[in-house]
Parts: sequence; structure tokens; C-alpha cells
Amino acid sequence: MKWRYVFTLCIVFSVIFFIQPKEQFFSVFRVTDEPDVIASGNNGMTLTVDLSFGREDVEEWITNLESPYPLLFLDADWIERSPKTVNLIIEKKIPVGLLGSKGEMYLDTPDLLTKEIKKYEQAFESKPLWFRTADYDFPSELKENVWDHEMNLLSASVFWTTGDFPKIEQGDIVSAALHKEQRVNFKKLQAFQHAYPFQTIEETLFAFKTNTKTYP
Repeated sequence: MKWRYVFTLCIVFSVIFFIQPKEQFFSVFRVTDEPDVIASGNNGMTLTVDLSFGREDVEEWITNLESPYPLLFLDADWIERSPKTVNLIIEKKIPVGLLGSKGEMYLDTPDLLTKEIKKYEQAFESKPLWFRTADYDFPSELKENVWDHEMNLLSASVFWTTGDFPKIEQGDIVSAALHKEQRVNFKKLQAFQHAYPFQTIEETLFAFKTNTKTYP
């Protein structure tokens, strides 16, 4: 699988970058050349956070976040419930992706993904670049659907749902849970962020720094 990342790296440099008014850039690209799920990288490590529950505590955590930011996977219903926090995420230019429902739900409700993307677009005014399901189950039909929507499927190599933070190594993509039932402690999450030299998902996958942004 890793040869595809190397191949895609060459493609990424040829992708069109749209210049924004304040000399910022926005990239649109697919990380894989077919509907594959990415679970780890080649260099460094990236922290991602699955967020579906929380208000004041989440807002306080995001307010105090410092760069390099984690990649936040936001549940569509949480996005609707949390306009103030969403605006804060946009203001701070924190990278975000779409956190979907459980994988099997997309087989029973074919239009579910479209509805979730619409909620995301209404808040961020662009399509999500990254997508993962709530249970990390990616049925074949869903993978094809996500691919058609030009999103990248991102899983993780380390899953942290409760207790002390895990030990990680080069290439790891870490998923930290902020759900109602499964929820990491914010103090431990902050300590975890300072314990390792986390970097952007692009750096971990391709081992290079970019001036792109993956948030709207």
C-alpha cells in the first residue's frame, strides 16, 4: 500500500492550488488512487480527535489549542448543535474532517452520507476532505460513495478511548475519542499533545510540509 502514497506524493505537487485573498492556499486532492482506507503514515505522527459530544469543555479545550493542531473529525449532528464552537474552529483555522455514523447504517440508509455532508457544508461552506466512520467500519459500497464525493478515507493505527494516553511510534495516526460514552480526559489529552511532536496529516503521510489548509 505504501507505494501508492509515494506515487500520490508526485501527483500532489501537480495539483492545482487556489490562492486565497490573504496569501493562503486551499488544496483539493485524493490521497489514494482508488477507494482505500489509510491507517498509518510514513514519517512522524498525527493526532486526530473524534468529536460527537461536548460543549463548554470542548470550547475551552479548543480555545486553548496551539499549533500544530490535531485533525478534528466532527459529527454532523454535533456541528448543528455547536455553531459557536464551529465558528471558533474556523477562526483558528483548525483542520477538520467529517465523522460519519456507524458503517452499517450507510447500507440501510443510502442517502445518509449526503445528508451528513450537507450539514458539514452548511457550517464550513466547503466539502470535507477527510472522512471516517464512527466505528471505523468501511463497507465497500460506502468506500465507493465516499470516493465519488472526493473525500479521503482515514482510519487510525492507535485508538484511545479512555484511561492513560497510549505509547506511539513513527507513522502512527492516533484517534482520541470525545463521545458521550467513550471520552478521554481533557487534562490527559493536553498532556498527550505536549508529550509527542505531532504534525499535520500531510506531513505524516508524505513527509513534507505544505502551506495548504484542510479546513474551509
